[in-house]
Amino acid sequence: MNKNPSTMVEKPETTTFEQVDADTPHGAPTKEKVTRTVLLFSIFISLSSAIANFDNNYGGTVLLMIPFNTAFGACQEVPSPTGDLVTVCRITALQQSLVSLTSLFTAVGSLLSSVSGTYVGRRGTIQVGALLVAIGAAGMLGTSSSYLNYMVCKCIGGVGLGFIFSGTIVYGVECMPPRRRGMLLGFFSIGLGLGSAVAAGVCAGSANITSNWAWKTPIACQIPLSLALGSGIMLFPESPRWLLLRNKEDKAHRALGRFMHQDAQSSAVRAQIAEIQTYLEFERVTAAKTSWVEMFHRNNIRRTLISILLLIMPALGGTFFIIPYTAVFLGALGINSPFLITAIINLCVFAGALFASFPVEYLGRRLSLLVGLSLQGSCMLIFSAVSSGKGTHAHVTQNALIAFLCLWCFVFASTTSPAIWVGSAEMHSVRLRTYGQALALFTNSVFAFSASFWTPYMINPKYGNMGTNVGYFYFGLTIVLLILTFIFVPETARLKLEQIDDYFESGIPAWKTSLGKNKKISDRNILEVSGDMANRDEKGVHTGED
Repeated sequence: MNKNPSTMVEKPETTTFEQVDADTPHGAPTKEKVTRTVLLFSIFISLSSAIANFDNNYGGTVLLMIPFNTAFGACQEVPSPTGDLVTVCRITALQQSLVSLTSLFTAVGSLLSSVSGTYVGRRGTIQVGALLVAIGAAGMLGTSSSYLNYMVCKCIGGVGLGFIFSGTIVYGVECMPPRRRGMLLGFFSIGLGLGSAVAAGVCAGSANITSNWAWKTPIACQIPLSLALGSGIMLFPESPRWLLLRNKEDKAHRALGRFMHQDAQSSAVRAQIAEIQTYLEFERVTAAKTSWVEMFHRNNIRRTLISILLLIMPALGGTFFIIPYTAVFLGALGINSPFLITAIINLCVFAGALFASFPVEYLGRRLSLLVGLSLQGSCMLIFSAVSSGKGTHAHVTQNALIAFLCLWCFVFASTTSPAIWVGSAEMHSVRLRTYGQALALFTNSVFAFSASFWTPYMINPKYGNMGTNVGYFYFGLTIVLLILTFIFVPETARLKLEQIDDYFESGIPAWKTSLGKNKKISDRNILEVSGDMANRDEKGVHTGED
């Protein structure tokens, strides 16, 4: 089929993805330094994940606080051990489960972020989210008797969290140098761990307050955090890739120059801008316009589904059982000091997150996931098996439960968590990344809602009463995730975002990818469009037209 020459995108000869094992050198590697701006940017991005996990953690922990139950629960008089009548207030299992509605509204925010991310940019999306979180927190502080009003305000904050999550991870992936993208975005996981630890610490400290400030204190902390995020993000330039998508080439040069600490018209900046533009132009001639529907076309559906698979792992692997409901779970088992133990467990999350940059960078995304899921499943199986053998209330059972919950949290934060957040955003093409990541985060939020909704019923003695048997349930789900990861999730570490596009065009199975091969691809400076893609273009095969 002959094509109009005016619509052809000229590409230099390139090595195909399959030729990485060839011995012939193919250009010198491009060394990108980690500048001070990039490092500070990575640390600042982690603030967004801290805000999100802070919300996830305190939302479940306050359910066990007496002032919270007094403010929103049903009260009745019951006899005390001495025979006197005392007033006891408790919220219902349905009220506990309704806290998970926040996840659904986070899903709504994730979807809406695809619109804001397209038209107002990555920074604008984060600012909208930060404002909504602050408004929601301020509204919750004004509620003290109406659970409906409390949940409405919490859901407004949930929409903001969707904007923040979607905007920051896309913003970070697009602005990091590929050779250190995994390590730098590991700060995102450190932020997740820090948010959990701080929330648990604040709740443990405020639990002894007898007034409503016991549960209002952690809520109040969100206001300065979100305002700091929304205003501080202006210290950094907009994503150069987004600016090029909006045909703002001069601003893209200046933005990339600031990240690289180079003059906007330096040869290094111009070369990288030209490389990105070449790929964007190729995509423009293969599709008249960018539409979210393209995520489900033949050439993109695999990438979309892998990103979704990665982001549903926390919900199916037990994260929304352990992080929000640890205090409730331990209290139901009769374990003393549930708030203190919850704080210790969340410190393990933070400790694991401190190491998150290294596995995802030096083991790669794929191996980090395989190792992490294997160990997480083992932890779930062991503490359930000990409980089955020794009994739930045995001292050894309770010690084993706490120990393996701590180990689970450390493993998740150091391996699985950073791999899923970095990997999910890397899977999408340049044009569809905003839409694709918004869809993946929407699915993540729906599954998070489901897991947060069913968990109180599973562990409530009046309903599921599963107790420590909940570990068997999540062990089975983790094994399924492990198998799906081995079959479908490729290694993307060290590759430029355009080289990841090249991989998906190559048709190579995921289990044949490795960090070692990716290093060879990156070192030989393979261009973003494979020879196979170029050949298809010459034959008139238009990707994305299915």
